[in-house]
Amino acid sequence: MPKLKVKKFRGSRTCGGGSHKKKRGAGHRGGRGNAGVHKHKYLKFLKLERLGLYEFGDHGFTRPRAVVKELNQEKNIKETLKALREEGKLDDNIYKFLYSRVELNVGDLSKIIEKLANLGIAEKKGDKYLIDLGVLGYSKLLGAGDVNKAIEVRVETATPKAVEKLRSAGGGVV
Repeated sequence: MPKLKVKKFRGSRTCGGGSHKKKRGAGHRGGRGNAGVHKHKYLKFLKLERLGLYEFGDHGFTRPRAVVKELNQEKNIKETLKALREEGKLDDNIYKFLYSRVELNVGDLSKIIEKLANLGIAEKKGDKYLIDLGVLGYSKLLGAGDVNKAIEVRVETATPKAVEKLRSAGGGVV
């Protein structure tokens, strides 16, 4: 039967651990478990990763679909606005105004509708303005703000408050 390793250390004070003070806690080995993987044990774990024995970071997280959809809509709006600016259909002021807003409110639309009509994005028929928000990249119209002009808006969805405000000003939602 082979000789046990413990037998070798019988009679010694520290059993091969160096000074007797070093074996008290986990400080002697740099923490317990994976402590220090991104700090003082980094190179060791890089080597282990190359061997396939360790993986850095979390794995398997998926963003919720609602968050992904919202981010994609925001990205599409900004890309559309940039394209319109490069074509010369938006001036710098309107571009900055719209670029800072992920959602468009009726109050915001009322503020800039005349400028949009001058740029050719909106039309003016009589005293009523016609605009398609899909051209600007917006798919939803919200109801914050005041409307003092008759605006006919074409948009995928609009809140009931936005529809009510546009109708009371003499416009509507298509």
